[in-house]
Amino acid sequence: TSIMTRGYIILKFKENTGKWTKTGFQVMHTTVVIIHPGSLNLRLGRASDTYPVTIPHCIARRTTYQKTEPWINRPECQHSDVKALQKYGLKQSEEAVASRPTSTGEYRQPTSQKLIYSYNNNARGQVTDVVCPQKWSDTKQTPFLIGEEALHIKPSDKFRIHWPMRRGRLNLHDGPGGTLTAVMEDLETLWSAAIQTYLDIPIKDLKIYKVLLLVPDVFVHNHVKHMTDILLNKLGFGAAIVIQESVCATFGAGVGSACVVDIGDQKVSVCCVEDGNSTLKTRITMEYGGSDVTRCFHWLLQRSGFNPKEIDLNKVTDCNIMQEMKESYCHLDQDKTGIQDHSLLIRKPQQHIVKYPVKLGDEAIVAPMSLFHPELLGIMGPQLVRTQGRCTGDPEDPHDEFYLQMTSREAKLSKKKDTTESKDNSELNVMDDSQHQTQMDDDSNDAPDTLNVTDTVKSGRRGEEEETDVDTETVLQLMGIDQAILKSIERCGNDEIKKKMYSCIVVVGGGLKFEGAQQWLQYKVWVGMPPQYRLMLETMDVITRPKDMDPTFTCWKGAAVLACLDTAQELWIRQKEWKQFSVRMLRERAPFTW
Repeated sequence: TSIMTRGYIILKFKENTGKWTKTGFQVMHTTVVIIHPGSLNLRLGRASDTYPVTIPHCIARRTTYQKTEPWINRPECQHSDVKALQKYGLKQSEEAVASRPTSTGEYRQPTSQKLIYSYNNNARGQVTDVVCPQKWSDTKQTPFLIGEEALHIKPSDKFRIHWPMRRGRLNLHDGPGGTLTAVMEDLETLWSAAIQTYLDIPIKDLKIYKVLLLVPDVFVHNHVKHMTDILLNKLGFGAAIVIQESVCATFGAGVGSACVVDIGDQKVSVCCVEDGNSTLKTRITMEYGGSDVTRCFHWLLQRSGFNPKEIDLNKVTDCNIMQEMKESYCHLDQDKTGIQDHSLLIRKPQQHIVKYPVKLGDEAIVAPMSLFHPELLGIMGPQLVRTQGRCTGDPEDPHDEFYLQMTSREAKLSKKKDTTESKDNSELNVMDDSQHQTQMDDDSNDAPDTLNVTDTVKSGRRGEEEETDVDTETVLQLMGIDQAILKSIERCGNDEIKKKMYSCIVVVGGGLKFEGAQQWLQYKVWVGMPPQYRLMLETMDVITRPKDMDPTFTCWKGAAVLACLDTAQELWIRQKEWKQFSVRMLRERAPFTW
């Protein structure tokens, strides 16, 4: 089969001639598809594409049960201490903003809350003559819709929106469509429709295509297995590679080692990557992100007197409006001070645009500060911070890590016992009869055996306790992104690696795309890091726009680069191999510890 290819020309500069010479050509196959599934967006495209196609990662199905899964509102905010927690976080954020000087060396003065509330509370919306060009989706004769079309379904139509992924993992819950089988069905339908619609690839032709699947740094083994099964068994790709997001981020940013901070819509993930390897102990995922900042901004607007009846965060279209407002008006620029006049526009499909005159003060900078002070988000609950857990076992993988642990432990115990017995026997052989008789009378000849057994048992238990400590050590409290970076780097092996990580911090994802974010993050990490590393560092780079590229594309672009490398060829899992060995192939071929 003739395959058209594109790629990179590799050039080398020769100092003696002062000219560039061509040394090679790195091929990018158009038959390699990159899929990066997120909680909010799905990014997919060919490895040869400049940028991926980005669509909302949701599917709407026709049903009589119309209640839609919440997007911005979340049950972790529905507790009795939410107001006290938000007030505490607000105080912390305002103090942080007031304590950091501006570029001129002056300190910000807080804005008048009473003046802003008085103005916004009396402001009334003005209905303009302009009609929003966005139209409601056509739902006639279609069982489901995906992407943007799913978000613009008229409320009167009987459709329910499903989000297959939430907080960086599969969206399993007790409600309708929350079983693993239902979520897998949604993913298969959504991905196949997106590939056919946006990449123009018929499903029957996927057997000649390969696919790279990006998975979170803190992943659930069973979820990754089922997603891989969709790609190779259900959709029929010829081969697949499963790779972690943080590793792809370093390839996309063009750095060898870095502390990668992925701030998405619903999660923050921090991980240290050294030479293409994601360090297991440094992986931390916290269940808050950009959508929580949007909800916080909405709360601050209500607190400042702006509470239009047109916005209800239980509706998907209104959540989109608040997302746009946050992206337009929120910032982290210390030099933007004082009260600012704005006109907030509320756009709903096929309706007249409503214009609200409002005044904004510190609300615009305090809302993004919730990423550093998550108490402001008001969330409380179990498992808001996750680290990489062990595989719970799989019947299709009999030689999993439990088997390896037990066999290696038994081998160590057996070897130690044999060594001890051999040593005891040699000591007994050199004893004379009188000494031996004395020991027999004192009943002391049994002591070595008893002690040896006890030591062996204790050693085995100590190993079990150490393994248990690995699991219990991962229980962390919710923290800001700066504290998560410090905690992750602190878990690195030695000072030299820690120095590497502090010197290069790469921020990806769309959750921190605020003006002045790079300076704030660098300032917070610099203040919080141990003093000895400040003296060791020559530079400290906080990269929020790798290669001047949209940080939401960094991981996807890194995966496209990885697909071209010769070293990646041994990572492909063929369809035939998957059907024969299933999840065992992930243990053998995945470029990370399974």
